[in-house]
Amino acid sequence: MMPLQSVYMIRLSLAWLLLSTLVGAVLLVHKAYGIHPSAWLLLPLHFEMAIWGWMVQLVIGTAYWMFPRFLRIDIRGPELPAWIMVFLFNSGLFLILSGHMVKSASGLILSGRILLLTGIGIFIYLIWSRVISYRNL
Repeated sequence: MMPLQSVYMIRLSLAWLLLSTLVGAVLLVHKAYGIHPSAWLLLPLHFEMAIWGWMVQLVIGTAYWMFPRFLRIDIRGPELPAWIMVFLFNSGLFLILSGHMVKSASGLILSGRILLLTGIGIFIYLIWSRVISYRNL
């Protein structure tokens, strides 16, 4: 059964894919018809949503689900760090996007990157001990 944290991460990644596609569509329409010169300010948002929001989050959510489960203790380990991972990753992405929209708030981008990377660090912590070889059992 898929853990709830993976369900949320995969669903959130699909939401980010939708948003990224909409922003990308605006950029393509602008390229063809010249909506407004400031439309190009959406390009960093498009990149962040597509790479971090969709692709990386989809990989993390799927990997958290698919990596081997523990054989003798809790199936995937403690749940609280996994929920913190989901929250920090998406909060960090939201701060990064906010920082791109408000040019004078470069601290938002840095704070967002720190939260995002902390979420990835928690993911590595959760997965590290699950990388096992069944030949050694």
